Amino acid sequence: MKKILLLSLLLTTGLSGCEVLEQIPESSFTPDNFYKNADDARAAVSSVYDPLNSSNMFGQVVWILQDQATDDAEWGGGRSTANQAKNDLDKHTFTPATSTFQSIWTTTYQGINRANAVVERLPGITMDETLKARYVAEAKFMRGFYYFTLVRLFGGVPLVLQETTSLNNLNVARASVDDVYKQIVQDFTDAEAILPATYTGADRGRATKGAATAFLAKVYLTRRDWANAVTKTKQVIDSGTYDLWTTFPEVFLIANKNGKESVFEMQALGGGFNEGSLMQGYMRPPFDRVNGVAGFGDDPPTENLYRTYRADDRRRDVTLRLYSATSTPAAPASITFPCYVYKYLDPSATGNGEGTNNYPILRYADVLLMYAEALNEQNGPTPEAYAAINRIRRRAGLADLSGLTKDQFRDAVLLERRLELAFEGHRWYDLVRTGRLIDAIKAQNPTIVVPESHLLYPIPQTERDVNAQLTQNPGY
Repeated sequence: MKKILLLSLLLTTGLSGCEVLEQIPESSFTPDNFYKNADDARAAVSSVYDPLNSSNMFGQVVWILQDQATDDAEWGGGRSTANQAKNDLDKHTFTPATSTFQSIWTTTYQGINRANAVVERLPGITMDETLKARYVAEAKFMRGFYYFTLVRLFGGVPLVLQETTSLNNLNVARASVDDVYKQIVQDFTDAEAILPATYTGADRGRATKGAATAFLAKVYLTRRDWANAVTKTKQVIDSGTYDLWTTFPEVFLIANKNGKESVFEMQALGGGFNEGSLMQGYMRPPFDRVNGVAGFGDDPPTENLYRTYRADDRRRDVTLRLYSATSTPAAPASITFPCYVYKYLDPSATGNGEGTNNYPILRYADVLLMYAEALNEQNGPTPEAYAAINRIRRRAGLADLSGLTKDQFRDAVLLERRLELAFEGHRWYDLVRTGRLIDAIKAQNPTIVVPESHLLYPIPQTERDVNAQLTQNPGY
């Protein structure tokens, strides 16, 4: 999807200025002179997607929150980082002042405000009504997505549904978790009713009907509403829009971006457009250069994760690469377990921020595993539940599961999610919603102490400093 990044600041905070500037140049954009035609509408809607590729979201911060705060990634063992926020998330020593929380809070609300502007202002534009309705539905989808991100990380958050156009009345109290989820369901449901099943050309990568349905399923799974989770995942499966690639490596081929297994992806475009992916550079180790450029070694996988894969699991060596002091390239002998994320390598990238890899926010394999989980929670391991999980296992070269109890099947699904979806932004959510975060990290590294309060992240201190109505989560 081509990103039209006009009005970045304007669509974030609204228009403000000095009184001495009595005239606005004709070339300048304001809310009043911008939302006039279909091109303006398209630009505004494209700006709603843009925060996804920010380093404050899927460009980097999501990895820190989702991986480094779990049993899948950990600094140490001869590695070092000067980034205190990463270390704090890694060792669960973070506080409300940890900068990572402010980063994702600010960026998601930026996206929300842009979505609010589209929902409010596009109805007044004279343009094709069908296209207008689709654009508004895309904005609602993204607003639902941003709030779903916030509520899972922080719990109840301020629920702002109107465009912010001035610096007045910015102090908004937190809504309840139930009210936030009610709005999320409404936004995804509204989007589901309008969005098309697929796109072509430059529109590929935009939110679709199937994406809205799949995210509704994930919302219901998170809320333990098993019946609705089954219904929604089944709708995605029965739509015939999606399928698994035959082999696991095909999922991550750049040529297969937005392909048949993709439900929703962060879009990336290398080549000097300032829209490339950071993953291939940030996750690659410093001693492994691509086109002469060293990586940063972010999200270093744990030995616990590597050993959890069976040696014959076809996903392991696609997802991870274990180097050694004698490999080519060679890892420094000081690193005790030199394992790094491998699934996002872009050999053609000319810089660490120039990857053309999309980030798979939600793919069809996730839908099948959600379906299996919800069916099991509803009625135990039914034949349909086995069929769904075994499709994932067969592609990985593993034998079918059978004869499990409900508890055993639940464990099997969570394990399959860990191995199938590693470093795709799911692990922390999965461990928290299943009540296993503390035990999982203790099993991986008993020296890391995770208090119960860390099942939610803290409200950023900088936000509370300027908004006295924001309460803090317990334990902080």
